[in-house]
Formats: sequence, structure tokens, C-alpha cells
Amino acid sequence: MDIKIGLLVKNRLTLTDVVTASKKLKKGGEVVPKNRGLKELSKESREMLESYQHLFYLLQTNPKYLAKLLFTMPQNNCTKFMESVVLTIYNYGTNSREECLLLRLFENALKEEVQRKVDKVQDISTGSPTVIKIVVGYYRGTQGNQNSLKSLLGPLIEQVMEDSDLNMNIHPLEVYKAWISRTETETGEPSKLPYDVTPEQALKHKEVTDEIENTIKKLVKIIKSFQEKIIGTVDQMPYGIRYMAMCLRKNLKEKFPESSEEEILKAVGNLLYYRYMNPVITAPDSFEVIDLAAGSNMNNVQRRNLGSIAKILQHAASFKIFDSDASHITFRYLASLNSFIKTAYIKFMEFFDAASTITDIDEHFNMDEFSDVTMLNKPMIFISPSEISNTHQLLLDHQKQVTDTDEDPMNEVLASLGPVPEDEQMLGDKSTEFGLVLTNKWELNMSDESNIQAMFSKTKYLIVDLLKIQRGETFAAILHTPANTQQQELYKAIHSRRLAAENEKTSEEEKNSKMALFDPNDTSIEKLKEHILKNLHILEQHKLVTPTEDYQEILTSIAKDICNQRKYRQRRKQDLKKIGETVERMNKKKKYYGEAVTYYQEYVKACVNNLSKGGKSKKGDRRKTAKYSAQKLYEKGILVEIEKVPVSSFKAVTIEFASTDQVGIFEVSGRLSGFNIDKINVVFENLLQLQYEGVSTLKFEDSGVVVNVNLLIFLLNKKFYGVE
Repeated sequence: MDIKIGLLVKNRLTLTDVVTASKKLKKGGEVVPKNRGLKELSKESREMLESYQHLFYLLQTNPKYLAKLLFTMPQNNCTKFMESVVLTIYNYGTNSREECLLLRLFENALKEEVQRKVDKVQDISTGSPTVIKIVVGYYRGTQGNQNSLKSLLGPLIEQVMEDSDLNMNIHPLEVYKAWISRTETETGEPSKLPYDVTPEQALKHKEVTDEIENTIKKLVKIIKSFQEKIIGTVDQMPYGIRYMAMCLRKNLKEKFPESSEEEILKAVGNLLYYRYMNPVITAPDSFEVIDLAAGSNMNNVQRRNLGSIAKILQHAASFKIFDSDASHITFRYLASLNSFIKTAYIKFMEFFDAASTITDIDEHFNMDEFSDVTMLNKPMIFISPSEISNTHQLLLDHQKQVTDTDEDPMNEVLASLGPVPEDEQMLGDKSTEFGLVLTNKWELNMSDESNIQAMFSKTKYLIVDLLKIQRGETFAAILHTPANTQQQELYKAIHSRRLAAENEKTSEEEKNSKMALFDPNDTSIEKLKEHILKNLHILEQHKLVTPTEDYQEILTSIAKDICNQRKYRQRRKQDLKKIGETVERMNKKKKYYGEAVTYYQEYVKACVNNLSKGGKSKKGDRRKTAKYSAQKLYEKGILVEIEKVPVSSFKAVTIEFASTDQVGIFEVSGRLSGFNIDKINVVFENLLQLQYEGVSTLKFEDSGVVVNVNLLIFLLNKKFYGVE
């Protein structure tokens, strides 16, 4: 429908452009051609636009492609590509749908990085993982997450900054010199003590040691308040950073099963505290978590105080104690903090454990495979042609690495696109962003994987039916042991009750559903066993069961189902609620599209009416006619041929074009030596559609008349739509 409207509007604009260009040429002016681009209303541009819409929808909703691409492309371009193009594809997570999809990408990319780049758990702390760096930058930089950090740490940071008497300096020499300076200021007399001394000499003075001990006590008190605030507000942390902490924990456990829980939680802590929170404490002005007056800056004392707090917190988070035998005398003093660090470390471990335990992403965002189907408006991203072409080229360069099989949907999309257009104008102005509406090329069909899972569930149901009736030493023995008469009668009774219940279903679709657990063809135990064995054979091919292990996988799954019945009932209630919400959204969408179709149809009529206004006859009669000989139309190239009428006879043929009461529909009739030729109805919209599709000629089957589409449009425009 939008193409129809576009073609009608384009036709009108094209006519206006022709007239304007003609006038300019007559006056000796220059005609500047219009810019081309993906939005141009031509079949070539439209097909390319649709292919790019499919490509970026696939990239946005299937995170595996970008996750693999990030670690197959040159690593010096990875961070830049991630921060610009990738975040653009997800609109920087500005709504819940796109934040959910962006999180899925971060999750897949982190898994790729851990598998490819991390050799030991400590690499997370000592290295600079690309994905973690980008995740932290994203969740610390977006406005909503900045506010979270501001509410979490801002008040405590401002309290430290506003205390003008607070000085966290514990270096003996600096404390000694500050003491001398203060004494001279208070007495007005020069100090008799030497100014240049060693740290050991400075510490011989009780005033210096008392000052350092008091400072350490203040430091501990402030650090405790920071830790209590951090630990106590775990639920206020952004969901995304907590979810990534959970993913990191899971990925490290999978790759390093021999590592202790403590080691893994330390790595999680490196993400949550050291990378996410620590920089905010040391440089709060860089992350806008404090409000500074215009023209004011943090002074050195404030920065040192906050740096000291952040340093001790990091030691506590990573359980890094100070060496009491260290050569640096300051560290020997800080060793008195070790008992506090041990206590704080235990609290941090509990915090890291709680922060990295969170609800699943689908549950949090209430997203499922039907969410996109029920959206009223299709997703849109704002992207530049240069970003489109760069992404296209990268995918072509690394196509084998990012696709799993030859049947991968990405291969189909890239094949439809072909190479990156050499003509830069095909994509439009490279630097100008435009809105690209994303569309799904594939209908929502149940995948093979979903079908196999459904078969696995159905087979469990059938096995439970069998085990209710027949017993044996092993499951394999039961399958191959004939049932006795009593067992057969018991099964028939169960089968009859089930069949009656099945017949009460009102919907044929319910009865014939592939997901139905009851099969009316299983009329005997032997047929039931045949059904089970057939299913088990298919499941074996998909490596879900092992015959040599007596199909223990499926039996264990049944046992778990029995143990978790209550949990499954609760989940079914949640699923039913979600399905109800989905149906409600689908009904709203159906109503919306019905109203949209009606509106578009009315708009098309209005476009055609406006198009025909300039072609009304001067007497006000809406009908207008134009007569030509077939010879003249043939010479103009409008008429290509008339079947069974030789060109030599065209002079004797008269063809008349006439408007009708229906706007945009023309009646074409002809006469040959007094005989009428069958009338033809020509719909102007259909001609524009054929022109758009690149069809050069049109044959009217009933009359055998063949016309040139482009030239016929020109004639109708000229004679009926007021362009002379």
C-alpha cells in the first residue's frame, strides 16, 4: 500500500519536475539531478532497502552474529566498531526491548571472549577484556545508570568533599612537615626542629604518630560507611550490570570448573567494584555524580582523600592485605588495616554473590518469541550509509566465521544483497543518518529444535503412561516385554477416558496440534511402545538419549519433573498469563492494521482524485476523451502491436482513450472499418506498479493489444492530468 501511494506521489512530482526542468532549459539554466539513495522509489533501491532491513533485524535479534564478528575482525577496530555501529544497531538500549537485545549481545560476546581470550580466572582482573570494558562504559555512561551511581555514591562523596578539615594523608614526612608548619603558624616563632628528616626520624615524634593513627581511624570509619551503602543498595544497581556479573560468573565456572567459588567471585568483584564503582569514587567529576558550581574544580586534597578511600575499598574487595615488613614505611602503618580488610572482604564476597544472582533476562523484560510479532510499530534504528556499508563489508569478509551452516539465514540475506554497492550514491549521503525500519524476513515458525524439545516432552508423557501399567528391572526390558491381559485391559480403560476427554475439545486445531500429548492411535500397549521406540530413535539421532545407558537421560528428566511439579504449576500460571497478554496485544494489533488499511485505501483514493484535478474539462464534465489513429500511436512508440492486424492496416484503426466515473481508471476502445474492437479498462495505479517493477510492455489478452508502459503513462499524464 505504501508503494502505491509513493508511486502516485512520485508520478505527480515527476510531472512537475519535467515542466520545471523544461522551463529552466529554455532559459539556459542548469538542471541539478536529485540525490539517489536507499529511500529512492525505484525497484532496485526498494529491494536493496528491504534486504538491509532484513540484515539489521537479523543482526539485532540474533546476537551470535555480532558476537562472533567482534572476535574475528581485526582487534584494533573492535572497540571502535562496538562503540559506534553496534550500539547504533540497538539504539543505545533506549527502550526495554532494545536494552534486552543489547544485553543478549553483551552476554554472547562475553562468552566468546572468555572462551577465546581468557586463559585463567585472574586474566579478568589483570587484563583488559574488551567486552567488560564496553559493558562498564555503557552502564556507567547512560543517563539512567548515571543517576543510579549518583544516588548510590553521590551523597557520601559530597560529604567527604565538603569536610574542609579532612586530610587522609598518612605519609610520615608530609604529616611531619604539616605539623611543623601548623606549629609555626600558631606560635609565630620558627620551629627548632629540622625540616629535612627521614620517615623514621619523623615517626619518633608522638604528634606525628598520633596524627597518623587518628587519620587511619577516620579512614576506616568513612570506608565502613561507603561499604555499608554499597552492600545495602544491591537491589538499586542497574539490572544490566548485575546480569553481566551473573554471565561472567557462569562463563568462568564453565571454562574453569576446577577454580574455587572464591576465585570466581573475586573476578566478579573486579567487574562490579573495581571497574564499575572505583573510578566514580576517585574521579566523581568525570562521571557527573556530584554537582559542582560553575567554574569550580576539585582540589588536590579532595582527590587524595577520595583516592585513599577507593584504594582501601579495592584492597578489601580483592583481599589484598598490606605487608607489615614492607620497605615503604607507609605500608607498614597501613598493615594495621589488615584485620579490617579481612572483615570487609567477607562482606564484599557476600555482596558479589548476591549481586550476581538475579532473575533471568526474559522474565525481567517480559520478552518472548512473540514480543516482536505483537508490536504495533516496527523497530527503527538511526544509522548512516557509511555504517551500513562498513557492516555489510565486514560480514562479507568474515561470512564463514559468523555463520554456522550453509543453511544459516545470514547467508540468504547476504546473497540477496550481493557485494557492497560500488556506486556510493546508491546508499545516499554517507554521513547523514536516516531511520531504517527493521523487518523480519521469516515468519514465526516452530524451529527444528523446538519440535525436538516438544517430542522429548511428549515421549516423557508416553513413558509415564507405560510405567503406570507395566513394571520391569530396566526400562529397556519393559519396552521389549509383552504386556499381559490385565495390563492391556487397564491401558484400554485409560485410553478410552483420554479419548472421551479429547473429543470434548471444541477446536479442531486443538485436536490436531503437533504439541498434543495424547495420540488416539495408541490403542494398545504394543502400539504405545512402538510410538515410544520411534520417538526414542529420533531423540537418539539428536543426542538427547543413549540406548546403552537405558535411556537414563529421559528417565532422569521425568524424575526431576515429578520433584518440581509445584514449581512447574507456578510457571504454567505465569505462562498462561503471558499468553493472555500476548493474545490481547495481537487483537490490538489486528484492530490497528485494519484501521490502517482503511486509512491507506482512502488516502490512495485522495491521491488519485488530486492527480485528476488538473485534467478536468473546461466545461466541468469529468469525462474526457482523446482519439488517435493506431498508426500515430505506433509511430510514437506507444502502440507496439495488435494481434491479427498488420501494421499496414493501422491507418484504418481509430483508438479512443476516455476517463471514467472511477478516478484513475480509463476506458480504451477502437474501431476498424466500422467494426468495434473489444473495450479495455486501464487502471493507472497498475501501470505505475508495472513501471516500478521494470516491465516495459503490457499485453491486453482479450484484444491482443500490446503497449509500451512508460509511454502510455506519459500519454495519460499529458492528456488527462493537465501537463501539456
